[in-house]
Parts: sequence; C-alpha cells; structure tokens
Amino acid sequence: MDRKKSHLITVTIILGIILVFSVGFLFGNGFFTNFNPGNNSGEDSNGGGNDIVFILPKTSSTFLDDEAGTAYYTNVSQTLNLVTAKAQFRTIEADETDYVVGSLELSGLPETEDVHCFVHKDGWIVTYYLKAEPVGKIIDWNYYSAGTLSKTKLSIGLEDMCLALGVTPTYTNYYNFEFPNANKLKIIIEERVDAGTDSFEIKLTSAFTYYERSWAHYGTSSSSTLDLDGIEISAVYNGEFDYGELTPAQLMLDVFHTIDLYMSYNGQRAYAAILLIYRDS
Repeated sequence: MDRKKSHLITVTIILGIILVFSVGFLFGNGFFTNFNPGNNSGEDSNGGGNDIVFILPKTSSTFLDDEAGTAYYTNVSQTLNLVTAKAQFRTIEADETDYVVGSLELSGLPETEDVHCFVHKDGWIVTYYLKAEPVGKIIDWNYYSAGTLSKTKLSIGLEDMCLALGVTPTYTNYYNFEFPNANKLKIIIEERVDAGTDSFEIKLTSAFTYYERSWAHYGTSSSSTLDLDGIEISAVYNGEFDYGELTPAQLMLDVFHTIDLYMSYNGQRAYAAILLIYRDS
C-alpha cells in the first residue's frame, strides 16, 4: 500500500533560535537534523530544517576567492608541513611556496566526490567544492541516521587532513566564497521508509535573498524518485545518489511547492534534502 505523509514548511525569519553549528563542534557532529513538525501537518515554527551560519574567514586568498564555492575551514595556529599535506592528495592542483591545493579521496565514495583541499603553511586548512558544483554535493548519506546528519563530505575531508598533519582544530566554520553576501545555509531532510511516497510543502518568503536552491537524493536499493510540483527531478537506482540545482522558476518565492519522495520497495529507504543558500538580513 502506498502510504503518503505530508508536511508544510515555510521558510521564515527565525528569532532567537539561530544555531551556529560549526562553532565549538569539532567536525560538525550532530549539527543538522530533519524537520520535525510534530503531527505532520501545519507549519514548522522553526522555519523548517536547521541553519548553518556562514562565517567569513579572517584571511584572504585570491585562489579561494576565484575557485571555491561552499567551504569548511579552520586555522590550527601552528606551522603546517606542506610536504605531508601533498602526500594526502589524489591529485595536486597547486604547489606554491606558502600553500598547496589538491583533491582528497573520501572513503567509500567515487573520485567524482573528492573534495578540494587548500593547506597554507601558516595554519589554514580549507576543504571545498567548486563554484560550479551545487551545495547539495556536500551531503554524505552514509552519515545520516535517526534524523541527524553528523558529517558532510567537507567535514570528513578536513578531519582526514588534520589527522594526517597531526593537528586538532579548536574551531571549524562554513563559508561560501561564491556568494559572500549569503549568511546561512538551510538544510531540510526527508526520509521515506518502505514502499510509498512521503511529501512536504515548502514556501520561500520574499523577505529573504536566495543565492542558490539545491537538492540531494539517495535510495538504499531498488528505485526512488524525487518530484517537485509533480515533475520528476531525480531518479536513483540500487544505492545510487544524485544532487543538483533548482532554478528560481522551479522554486518561486511566496508560493507553496510540493516535494514528493518515492521508494519502490518495502524494507528499503529513500532520502532527499532541499538546501538553500540565502541571506535573512
């Protein structure tokens, strides 16, 4: 039987509930969750999903400004060995006197998911995806369980580099170099257990400025589809995952849009996320 659940979400201004997940949470453990509307109807009082706050790093790099999109960074306040850093790269993309850049392999994921990593001798470590890549790419569904996404691909890459260099960061933050005026990333996650469809509705308020609308999708086995307003935007099969961007026309402001997540087989699970890069003030 196709059991269908629906939720309503309005992205609205959140007063007094802003969570700076990255500050004080090494590698981001437990830092965003799926929405929880209680009786599965009505509007989520927290605006739906949770927010990552973007914090501008206290450094400047033309390289990162030109290349990086969403990034995760730290400064360990000590001199770093660039030779050791280069040894961790699958490929070396830049080899300068003061810094190196390369791609980092992520365990269990294909080469297409490698994160880029910038390491400066003065202590900066930055993992990032390129400006052309959707923010939905940061989601690693291997770290989603019981309503919590405990790590992203960016945080895993930073953790791996820190371990290789033998350093422990005292803080970590997210930032988006492509959209320096954006101050938040909202992530809304839906999960479907067994055959059938789960749905939610989302409305983006025109009180905010939106820089990117993105999605991510994963199914454990069999087949799963993700629809927006009745139009399929993704189909995955037998453990595949996918991600992409939505246009402003697909997710217009001040209008409710319906997201449908379908799983074809009992005993399996499907997951979907809507990610919004925006500024609320």
